[in-house]
Formats: sequence, C-alpha cells, structure tokens
Amino acid sequence: MNELQHDRILFLLVIGFFTCLITVLIGTEFDPYWHIKVGEWIVSHHEVPHTGIFSQTRENTPWIAHSWLSAVLMYGIFHIAGWPGLIVMAVVATTAGIFIMLGYLLEKLSPIRALCLTLLSYGMLLAHIMPRPHILALPVMTYWFVQMLRASEKYQAPPLYQALILILWANIHGSFLIGIAYACFFAFESVVTAPEGINRIVLSKQWAKFLAVSLLCLLVTPYGLQGVLLPLQLTGQSYSMSIISEWASPNFQQFQFLEILLYIILGFALTQKMQLPVLRLLLLIGLIHLSLKHGRYSSDLMALQVPLLFAAPLANHWHELVPDGKRFTLFSLIPANGKGKLLLISVLGCWLIYIFAYKDIEYKASKKINALLSNIKKADLPGNVFSHYNHGGYFIYQGLKPFIDSRAELYQDDYIKAYEEAEHLTGGEKPLVKLLNQYHIGWSFLPPETPAIAYFNLHPDWLKVFSNSCAVIHVRKGLWPPQVIADIKAGLEKQSGNDACKLDPE
Repeated sequence: MNELQHDRILFLLVIGFFTCLITVLIGTEFDPYWHIKVGEWIVSHHEVPHTGIFSQTRENTPWIAHSWLSAVLMYGIFHIAGWPGLIVMAVVATTAGIFIMLGYLLEKLSPIRALCLTLLSYGMLLAHIMPRPHILALPVMTYWFVQMLRASEKYQAPPLYQALILILWANIHGSFLIGIAYACFFAFESVVTAPEGINRIVLSKQWAKFLAVSLLCLLVTPYGLQGVLLPLQLTGQSYSMSIISEWASPNFQQFQFLEILLYIILGFALTQKMQLPVLRLLLLIGLIHLSLKHGRYSSDLMALQVPLLFAAPLANHWHELVPDGKRFTLFSLIPANGKGKLLLISVLGCWLIYIFAYKDIEYKASKKINALLSNIKKADLPGNVFSHYNHGGYFIYQGLKPFIDSRAELYQDDYIKAYEEAEHLTGGEKPLVKLLNQYHIGWSFLPPETPAIAYFNLHPDWLKVFSNSCAVIHVRKGLWPPQVIADIKAGLEKQSGNDACKLDPE
C-alpha cells in the first residue's frame, strides 16, 4: 500500500466515523419547529412576514424573518422527507463546511497534519450541529472565509462575482455581517503586508470596489436595509444576550471543547517557535473574545476559521512544500474503480436507511410536549397562555400562540426582562401578577422546575390540572364549568399513556 492509499483510507475512516457520530447525536429541539411553520407560512402566502406571526402578544409588532430562505428550505425538506430529511440536510451542510476547510488545509499542509486540524473542527462543531438555519450558513461562511484568505495571500482583491455569495448568505442566516468583517480584515491585511512591487493604492481601490459590491449584495433581500441592520439590533440587546443560553458565556464547570482548543493553542505557542503574523494574531484574539463572550461562537466561528487561520503559518513553520504531482486532494477520496464506487454507494445507502428507518430523531421531551399541546389544542382552552421561552417552538408548531418564543429580536429586552422576572418571581409575585392581568392569561404551561409554579399552586384562583416530567398545567378558575376541567384532565391522562406523570385529583 503506497502513501496516497494509506492517507485516503485514513481520511475515509475519520470522516466516516464523525459523520456517523454526528448522525447518532443529532436531534431536534424547540427551534426547528417554528422555522418549519414560518417556511410553511411563506409558501402559503407567497410573501415574507413583516410582523410577529404566531405570537400571542407580538403578532402585530414589526418583525424581520432574516432566515426566511432557510425556513422555506426546511419546510420543503420536511414536507417531502420529514425529520429524517432535515437530519440529512444538517449532516450534509456540516460535512460540506468541513470539506471546504479541508480543501484549503491540504493546499498548505501534509494530509496527517490537515487531518489533525480537522479533528479539532469536528470536536468544536459537535455541540451545535442541529437542523437550524445556522447550519446551512456554515458552508457558505467557510467558503467566504477561504476566498478572502486566498485573495489576501495573493495580494489581490477577490473577483467581483464572488460577492454574489452574500446574497445567499443574507437570506439564509443573520450571521452575514461577519462576512463583511472578514472581508474588511483581509483587505487590510492584503494592503498592509503587500511586498514591494505591488501598488498598494491600486490594491486598495480593488478591495474597496469589492467591498462596495459586497455591501450592495446584502441589500438583495425582501427587507433591504432593515434586514442588514437587524443583526446589530439583536447583538445590541444586552439583557437578552446575557440570559439566552446559547448567547451566554460558556460554562467551564461543564466540559467545553473550547477549553481543549485553547490549551492546544497555548501549548503550541509556548513550545514552538512559530510566528503568527500580528494581524492574524489580532483576528485570533478577536475570535477567542467572541467565543468567551457568547458560547455559540466557539462552534459557529472558531471551529472552522481557526484551522484556516493557522494553515499558512504552520506550513511556513514546518517548511512544508508538497509537489503538485504528489499532493493529496479531496478528489483523491473519490473511488477510481467500480468496486470502490459500489462500496461508497452501499455505505451511503446504509446511512440513509439508518436515518429514515431506525433513528429516533425527535427528542423524547419534544414528543411529549408536542403530544400535550396537541391535546390542549383540541380542548380549545379560553384565555391566553403564560408559557416558557423554550416551549415557544412547540406551541407554534402545534398551531398555538405562545406567550414568548426564541425570536428575541421580536420581543426585545424590556419584554424578555419582564417575562424573566415574572417566571422567576424576582421581587415577589407582583411582576407575575402584572403580566397575568395585562395579557389576560387563562392558563399556564411551564416546566416543573419553574419558580412561578409555586404561585399558581398556592393561589386560590388557579387550579393545577396536569403535571409530568415535561410540563405543569394550571387553569384559571371560573373560566370553565367543572365538567370541562374534568374532561381536560381525562384527555391529558389518556394522551400521556405510559409516561410517568402525575395527575392531580379534582
């Protein structure tokens, strides 16, 4: 077996293993459910929403669905292939991002060293791979970063047509502004580090033209300038950013792969004599800062950008220069003979059979909550609901309007803060009572650990009708005759089946 065959087998085993691992671990949570319904609404109405559709309290409030194209795609896939189709979408998008990164790494480094950096990427990505719009943006973001990086290293601006990728990016996810930030950085790096013989004024004009076209491309959305400014509004919501779990700082009392990556970077910096260019170092520090401030950035940004950032400096440090004729490429992974192609098709077929026939994709908690809400929808409970942030997606999916959902840009800081204070009984029961009266709340649907449940349990105007490991339901007395409440309890008891739950006596 020659070296090329050895590398090819190693790559296939590693990529195959992590593809299977991702497939086994990935599942649903509350966000994909409402994205599907937004996509369905867009397809049904032949327009994008401009107000907070599906919200109980913010239905007429202006709202920009910045991931509208992802929602349409998710709905289309779900309509055709259900949850298995969305799982395939997420795994394919993740693998595409990895391959784009790997293609660049193999231009600079030996296959083994490129593969080691790829393993780090997989580790960083694992925590945030799910069927949501951000995963569709992953390969787009990686492609953009690679093109900016290549242009900077060649001391030239990218071709203008490459700016068109921003039209796609701006319509599938709100992370598109980071693309402009990357373009500005590499434009500056290209001009500042340009060697003698390159006219920096001409180079600056070329980059300025590219950046101008890029900014214009961001406006090619149904929302125009408002859509471009929306990410700035969201990141400016300091309270929301501090309490939403994926936007909060990573909790290092739990395992974080970010910690492993930081140890590797620190250990390498202290033991090797590699010099990272100052500008690249500043970008690395910026990425680390964002990842420590908002946990989701460790997978969304650092996972693929850090290996790309280190590739050329590492190649210079190790003096790697592989002749083009002997260079290992991603095309080397494609089987050359019929038996190899048949084997690859068989493996992919088994992978699809597992997803569509055997994988339990929806989380158990998601199934239970959806089943409860489906039964409640039939009961047609009067009055509005006081519901939990994490349950909003399930409410929308079941055709019920939640008190709040994960569209922080719709509800904004003041509303989210009032909700948090009410749910956690911050300052006593007054914040909760104020919201119950202000929004005419007739029933509540909250996780068992929610502090506000203590108020509903003790207050004489409220009656607990159901509780299990996923939700506790209270109704306001006086809105229904006793027989209606009894029927609701009976329906919930029948629906819960073998689930270990507690039904309270009348």
